[in-house]
Amino acid sequence: MREGRLKYFLIVIILIGVSMCRKPFEPPAIKASNHFLAVDGIINTGPFSSSSITLTRSRNLQDTITNLPELNAQVLIQSSSGAIFPLSDTGADGIYVSVPLNLDPGQKYQLSIITSEGNKYLSDLVTPKTAPPIDSLTSLVVNNPLTGAQAMNVYVNAHDPANNTRYYRWEYIETWQHHSVYETIWGLKNDTIYPLIAGESTYNCWSNAHSTNILLGSSVNLSADVISQVQIASFQQNDPKLDVKYSMLVRQFPLDFEAYTYWLTVQKNSQALGGLFDPQPAQINGNMHSITNPIDPVLGYVSASSVQEMRIFINNPGWKSNPLVNCPFDTIPVNPVNELIYTYPDTSVALYYFLSSFPPFMLLTKKECLDCRYQGGSTRQPTFWQ
Repeated sequence: MREGRLKYFLIVIILIGVSMCRKPFEPPAIKASNHFLAVDGIINTGPFSSSSITLTRSRNLQDTITNLPELNAQVLIQSSSGAIFPLSDTGADGIYVSVPLNLDPGQKYQLSIITSEGNKYLSDLVTPKTAPPIDSLTSLVVNNPLTGAQAMNVYVNAHDPANNTRYYRWEYIETWQHHSVYETIWGLKNDTIYPLIAGESTYNCWSNAHSTNILLGSSVNLSADVISQVQIASFQQNDPKLDVKYSMLVRQFPLDFEAYTYWLTVQKNSQALGGLFDPQPAQINGNMHSITNPIDPVLGYVSASSVQEMRIFINNPGWKSNPLVNCPFDTIPVNPVNELIYTYPDTSVALYYFLSSFPPFMLLTKKECLDCRYQGGSTRQPTFWQ
């Protein structure tokens, strides 16, 4: 009996000792303050087209900031003949834009960057490619076998009669119309209620977003350079983006094999990780290099090409999302002297409409239920909106 208790006591002591010796594993790469330069964009060689380059810094896993734009840099496009075309700092998230240029597609081009700290970066010279037009964009409601619900898929179709493209990349800007939960025709200014005039309504809003996935396609295994029904987006049933009307502006870029390989690696590293059979992360080698310090990594691949665009509109397919806002109503009597005087102290609510009762009352609800801007976006209708 005594020997059994002694063994049990020794086991407990060993377990306590092992647990006290455990330390969190924090590799140096996680704790290091490495913010490498990241370059995103292309040299647009289309006729009278602007080039846009975005410069940011990579983030560490422990960083809490979501974006590290590289500001006040000197960004230049350089041709193989020595011509130089500057890009201007827009002051918005590290975006640098050129004036409309008419670059010679027979020249090679590279990107030169000098940061505000004086560090210089240079891309390899690349040969411009001509983007074939987008043939069509189509949308189709399908049944999702995984969820048992419907989904709206968007597909792109394209072809190059000269069979010179083979490798494609797409990105898009999406715009969707959305409504406030309720529509009011009344506004408030200086404690006075007034009827809203045209342009003041907060019932209709439009929001924008950029695509975040790496969208690639290849016809290299086909006899003809044809892209057929490549899915570039999917929306699950009752997605709020499709509550009213949705639009997508798709941009198509031709790639050479090196650029395609780079983007394919980025795609696999960022979009296909975590599963048992997913590929392991791979080294990403772009065509940007640090001239000041050659051992410093630089993220990004700069291509040169023209760009093709096409827009698609998608009407509501009969879906309706459930608003996440709780919109209770409250009633208060109108001002007995002047019904347009509003002095209700709770600033979180606003007038929905007047109740035709005796005595008259005002029906109030939360401001976020009457103003679509609480969901994001702007009440200004885009110029391209149908």
